[in-house]
Amino acid sequence: MEKDIIICNCNSTEHQMVILYSEDENQGVKYPMCYVHIHLTKKPFLQRLKYAFNYIFGRQCNLGAFDEFIFNPEDSEKLQKLVNYLKEK
Repeated sequence: MEKDIIICNCNSTEHQMVILYSEDENQGVKYPMCYVHIHLTKKPFLQRLKYAFNYIFGRQCNLGAFDEFIFNPEDSEKLQKLVNYLKEK
């Protein structure tokens, strides 16, 4: 399995994406698959507990829960490789 790692332009290892390339087979036909694992930042216990209670009771921000990822122009080749891989097959 081939992989690429993209680290956020802020250079924090808490902001990283791991792209895994694979081919899945269904009834003898191979399909290109890419899996993207996004590392989530760790929060203090009480902050996670508060978020868990809000989630259980259906309360959340209108914008959702997210962090940011700043793409570095040098990583454009890796992103283009992902697009080309999915388009070719």
